[in-house]
Amino acid sequence: MKLHRYLASLLYGAVIALRNRLFDKGILQSFQSPIPVVSVGNLTVGGAGKTPFVDWIIKHYHREGKRVAIISRGYGRKSKGVILVCDGALVRVSANESGDEPLMLARRNPAAIVIVAEKRADGVKFLLEHFAARLPDVILLDDGFQHRSMARDLNLLVIHAEQNPAHDALLPLGRLREPISGIRRADLILLSKVTRYTDLPSLEKTLLPFAKPIVKSRIKIVGLRSFFSGEILPLGTQAFLWTWAFAFSGIGDSQSFMETLQYAGLIVEHQKHFPDHHIYTESDIDFILSEVVRHGINIVVTTEKDYYRLKASDTLFNRLKNTACFYLEIAFEVFEGESELKSALNGVLDRQPNAHAR
Repeated sequence: MKLHRYLASLLYGAVIALRNRLFDKGILQSFQSPIPVVSVGNLTVGGAGKTPFVDWIIKHYHREGKRVAIISRGYGRKSKGVILVCDGALVRVSANESGDEPLMLARRNPAAIVIVAEKRADGVKFLLEHFAARLPDVILLDDGFQHRSMARDLNLLVIHAEQNPAHDALLPLGRLREPISGIRRADLILLSKVTRYTDLPSLEKTLLPFAKPIVKSRIKIVGLRSFFSGEILPLGTQAFLWTWAFAFSGIGDSQSFMETLQYAGLIVEHQKHFPDHHIYTESDIDFILSEVVRHGINIVVTTEKDYYRLKASDTLFNRLKNTACFYLEIAFEVFEGESELKSALNGVLDRQPNAHAR
């Protein structure tokens, strides 16, 4: 089986290398948006911390008085084509139609326009047609590092600080979407989820030959937000110390989620982790509720993305109303290189759109 994955990884790498070369040579063309584009993406599948970073960028531009549109593929959604998730005032769809990440960004930033489209160029065309009277100042291309069919003015690459790409392999043998040589296309690298235990010297040695500016960030815990009351309770307080919890998630980095809960004092002896972007079913809810009863659980905890996926089904969501359910709310914090990052983001607005395709 491993041999099969190794051979598949070689084939995948060859296809990716050919595709990148065709873009580099200009044989494959990139769509040029008349509105400046900032792309945020990563080298690996899932769990790098891209979504909190996009949320931070949106809030930065809003503080600067700029209008923002987000265009995402909407991974995991049940819909097809171009879908308007949020029109800058009203969130119009559920996670089933939008995918969990675009919906979360829309809920956190209702003044932003959020669009999902398999072909991001179609999303830009929709934006130009339907928002011609109030065009945004900048477009954020969510998960766009490998989406080279859309030109961008700023290419931001997120790397999980605990996952050195030099120690990984290409899909399906490893988690890499492309060889680490792709780092050359980045304008700036953001190291996410840095902790006191992170081996930064080793990672920085890997990145040194690429000579890219590096920004460092960490995840800040806001607290646990109740499913039904909306109340947020800070972790680490007396209310949660030595509390028996059942945790579940369907995200790309469940280990980081669990470490956060345990560090805060929750006792999580029972847990269930589903594939990334998992769509919950009746049997999943049955399992969660049975675990609560069987083990005498005090609270159930999940992630914000999972909360929005559950909320897409009133039937499933309401089955949890007699259980103390919370989702972990987090914030993104830049602790090194913030001024350089802000300068790069603001500089996009001052120069001609789409300086290069990358």
